[in-house]
Amino acid sequence: MKEENLVNGPAAPETFDGLRQRIRDRFPTLSPHLQRIARASLEEPNSFALNTTQVIADELKIQPSTLIRFAKEFGYKGFSEFQRVFRQRLIEGQAGVRGQVLEDSANLPPPDAKALLDASVSAHMEALRNLSESCNLDDLATAIRMMRSARHVYIAGLRRSRPIAEYLHYGLLRAERACSMLDFSGGMAGPQISTISRDDLLVAIAFPPYSVPVVEVVMDADVVGRRILTITDSEASPLAQHAELALFIGSESKSRLQPISAAIALVQTLITATGEDYLG
Repeated sequence: MKEENLVNGPAAPETFDGLRQRIRDRFPTLSPHLQRIARASLEEPNSFALNTTQVIADELKIQPSTLIRFAKEFGYKGFSEFQRVFRQRLIEGQAGVRGQVLEDSANLPPPDAKALLDASVSAHMEALRNLSESCNLDDLATAIRMMRSARHVYIAGLRRSRPIAEYLHYGLLRAERACSMLDFSGGMAGPQISTISRDDLLVAIAFPPYSVPVVEVVMDADVVGRRILTITDSEASPLAQHAELALFIGSESKSRLQPISAAIALVQTLITATGEDYLG
């Protein structure tokens, strides 16, 4: 077991899980360039395992020397030593897990549909109960005021958060409120951010592992001083760190697929409160 280096700080993490936790702990103290690398390393670990320094640097639009500096920031002698953690994850973890899942699936009897349904319903009920018990009502009231006062609401969400964002967009349109989804697939999210005025509001939704494009538009909007409301998992979220206000939904469910019902319930509350018939 490695000991801490009293001069250079803690020893470099030997596992991907250890590195991931170290990155999360150190994220707020990193420079913007290093934060970009941190997010990418957690979002695309296979890329860091398989690509050269130059390829990764080109993808991130940074200098290769910045990658080396990032590796040394976490106690590694250089990028090659840092990269070994990602390759070890790929060799020992992903391949083994994938093979085990395939083997187990082949040997298992057909799934019990009723048991699966009950487990899914239970996970959603737990998520909704946690939201009801833990939601900060003062923050919720502030979020409602932000939504109601916005001239135009821009909405960002990808992957698991995409249906949540789409539902918010749908609901606001039904309430006849001016709103737009950021166009990530068409490459227009950046130009859309540049058109946001001080009277507008960006609502960004993301949960671990955070979508890099969503995090980046939040950072861009924050840099130019625009109003940002986020729906995310905790204060450690990169979205929360750049938002005027963050609403939190825990992601501790043991379900293989994290339920989105709590986020939908929260979004529906915002939609209803933002509609013209809301008198609160």
